[in-house]
Amino acid sequence: MKITRRTHIINYLIKNNSYERYLEIGVRNPNLNFNKIKCKYKEGIDPNPDSCCKYVMTSDEFFKTKAMNKTYDIVFIDGLHLCDQVLKDVKNSLEHLSDNGVIVLHDCNPIKKKHQEANRGTNKKWNGTVWKAFAILRMTMKDLDMYVVDVNQGCGVIKKGTQKLFKKVSKDELKYSFLKKNRKKLLRLCSVSNFLKREFVSK
Repeated sequence: MKITRRTHIINYLIKNNSYERYLEIGVRNPNLNFNKIKCKYKEGIDPNPDSCCKYVMTSDEFFKTKAMNKTYDIVFIDGLHLCDQVLKDVKNSLEHLSDNGVIVLHDCNPIKKKHQEANRGTNKKWNGTVWKAFAILRMTMKDLDMYVVDVNQGCGVIKKGTQKLFKKVSKDELKYSFLKKNRKKLLRLCSVSNFLKREFVSK
């Protein structure tokens, strides 16, 4: 399987782990990703009615009122690209993730400073401050296993496990210059070939 986009990563993880339950946060246009996901049971969340997804609401509302006893094998987070919201989406998803499940987080590796500004402005490519949420989790959550596949503006992979924490800094210190200096170790950047080796499961 050629892996160049988030869809490929998600479908590889589903097939390789025999996942059956998929949740997508931030569907927007279902033809961009959701409809291409090959999974037995799929649900989507987006507050925009044009997204044509099952839950037309915010992710906060979904987890508060609809998630209840639901469990997912894989959750793709591509909603509001702001640090605080991403942190909430990740932590809420972890509460509903199967033991062997995985979270895929888009937009973790902005290549240009303007792409990671909190205000989208006129940016056609907008990663927002997703990387800051990933960084905070790398600095504070010992019980996670995290890395970023270096494709499609950075696809974070988050699982339950263990990790050596990155040295903690204040949120105010999470500037683009900090990312540039620490990008490889902070994000645990992973090539596609290493992703395939890491996630390969012998049947």
